Amino acid sequence: MFVQAGAIVYANIYRADDKPLYKRGNRTLIGICSMNIVLYGLAFLFYRYLNQRRDKKWNSWTKKEQDEYIETTKDEGNTRLDFRFVY
Repeated sequence: MFVQAGAIVYANIYRADDKPLYKRGNRTLIGICSMNIVLYGLAFLFYRYLNQRRDKKWNSWTKKEQDEYIETTKDEGNTRLDFRFVY
């Protein structure tokens, strides 16, 4: 299935009227790769921000409050305050 999807993308990026160097197609792919690099950086900063915000709240609690939260919380997965994203 992904081979067919790749063929669709290929046909729209590398066009016959752009032969033989495919400058337009190569510029398109470089643009897509550049956009991905920026998105990876933004995702890194976003997850780092979320972790810092949770750390600030979590560390403001006493050990007793933290233990009580762990025992009584109904939060699951990444909504828990003791969950940290790995980046």
